[in-house]
This record gives sequence, structure tokens and C-alpha cells, in this order.
Amino acid sequence: MNNTTPIKMPSRGYYGLHKVDAYGNSRTEGCPSNIIENVVTYGGAYVSLISEGLFQGLYAELGTSSTERVRSDTSLGASDSGRSSASNSVDRYGNEIDNLDGTSTITLTREMSFSLGDKVGTFSEVGMYTSSSSGTFIAGQLIKDEFGAPTTVTVLSDEQLIITYTLEWTVPNTTKQIGTGTVTDAGGNSYSYEIWAQPYFADYDNAYRKDPRYFYGNNSALTIRGSSGTSPRADVPSSTPWGISTNSTGLVTALSPNKVYSPTDFDQQDMTYIGFGNLAGWAMSSEADIVDTSITLGKSSDNNRIPCYVKFATPIAKTDQQSFSIQIEMKVQV
Repeated sequence: MNNTTPIKMPSRGYYGLHKVDAYGNSRTEGCPSNIIENVVTYGGAYVSLISEGLFQGLYAELGTSSTERVRSDTSLGASDSGRSSASNSVDRYGNEIDNLDGTSTITLTREMSFSLGDKVGTFSEVGMYTSSSSGTFIAGQLIKDEFGAPTTVTVLSDEQLIITYTLEWTVPNTTKQIGTGTVTDAGGNSYSYEIWAQPYFADYDNAYRKDPRYFYGNNSALTIRGSSGTSPRADVPSSTPWGISTNSTGLVTALSPNKVYSPTDFDQQDMTYIGFGNLAGWAMSSEADIVDTSITLGKSSDNNRIPCYVKFATPIAKTDQQSFSIQIEMKVQV
């Protein structure tokens, strides 16, 4: 089963530059004062949304290239050695706005500074990375003036450069139907289904919580709910995680493990909602995975890491005389 409409998680960013002297007084000479648009790279979006998380501290870097950054870039054009000290991690609370269209925008601002006299010279580009030495190139762009023309910042030995970097991420905060299909069992019975993507955050009702539902962790579990959204059945998490790949245009493809059950593994007469994801073993058959049947929405909980549910129009029945297997593919555009 695969989703036919990739889940879109767009992003944008901008930064500002500021210089101060040894006493903290502003120095405006040789420093543009406008806000500068930048690009969030495909690799940076993947790391932030899928791999490492949105909220970690990051590092700023300067460069001297005159080439525009594009989303497929993996570094600044001509990096200057040495990055800023790490910015502090940022929070979801207070930084999320409901767009009232099924999405939320998370606006995360980090301040990254170089020590007094650490950077001396003229620089033409700014970027942000996940580590102090190598790491993933998250975002960057040429320094530009208020008219959008490339310009530079000049830093003297008695000056400190401070970079204020803001990234905006748009993620789903409710459910969305992303695919349909039909399966036929060995007896010739056909079952139509829908695939419903879930909110990005596991505990979507709690703005303090940061953990995503999407392909989180290193194992996976399958949950089955009846037509009431309850009547639980769940399996011990498999040690096999989702297989995740990404291409050069930011399309992330995630393939769940292929779960195969023998006739004697279980007998379930009402399989209406089937979810794949990461759940704590104790939570799989409890409150963490109850479905709101009106919008095919799994309960908001730190323990619910189900990124999608398959919903059958007519419940599937598996007897102790039948085998059963399921595998789900999801696509996300970052």
C-alpha cells in the first residue's frame, strides 16, 4: 500500500547581521541592516524534519563565494574556516501558529555569534550547519542588500559579528487522506481502503512536546483497531525500522517492514484501522493508540508514533485459517 500524494512539509528562512564592539556598542559600518532571504537545503530539511529533529542547536559559518545557494547545495560556495559556537536549542512552545488549513508553521530563531576578533575580513555569504566541523548544511545564502543585490559584511579585529537566523517549517497538525486502493484476499473478496497521514508531532495537543510521529526511532510496530477505533491488537515492536531514502529533489520515501503473520498468529474479525509506527511496548494496546473515527486521527500522546493509518471501508477479517501480510510506503516532500 502506498500513498499517491506526497505529504508536503515546506520551509523558508532568513537571517540578519549585527556587529558590536568590545563594549557591546553597535557598529553599523560595513554591515547590511536588512533581513536576508536564504534557502533551506534538501539535505537540511531532511535532517531537520526526518532525521535529527527541528530544535537542536546549530552553528553559523561565513564564506566568500559570489554564487547563489540552491536547495541541492551541501555547503557554502567558499567556506571560511571556523564556525560559531553552537546556538541554544529552541522550543516548540510559543513558536507554533495554527494556519487553520490542517497545518502549523513553526518559526524558530537562533542567535549565533563569533567571538570578538574571531572573524576578521570581508565576507559575502552565511550558512548554518549541524556541527562545529562537518555536519549537514541546513541553510544559507549570499549576503544581499535591501534591493536583493549581492553585497558583503566587513568585520574588524575589534568587532564581534552576531547572526540571527530564522527558519520556518510548515507541518501537518491534523489528518489528511493521501491515498486509496483495493486489496483482494485469497478467497476473492475485495476491500477498498484509504491511507490517512497523521499530525507531524506525536503529542500534537501539547505545545511543549517536540517528538515527531514521522519514522521516529529504530523499531516499528503494527496496531489494529476495530470499527469503533478501539478493540486493540498490537504487536511487540520489530527491531526492523522503516527503510528511508531521499532523492536530489527532497522527496523522502519511507517503507515499513513487511509484516507477515501465519494462520495461527492471531484471529481478528474486525480490522478497520491498521497503523504502522513506533510505540512503546506497554503502550501499544492501551491509551496511546485509540483512533478518532470521525477523522481517522490517532490519539495525541508522546507514545503514539504512528505516521499513517490504513482505513478499510469494510472491515477485513483474518481467521486462524488465513495468513496475513502488510507493508506500507509513505512519501514526504521536504
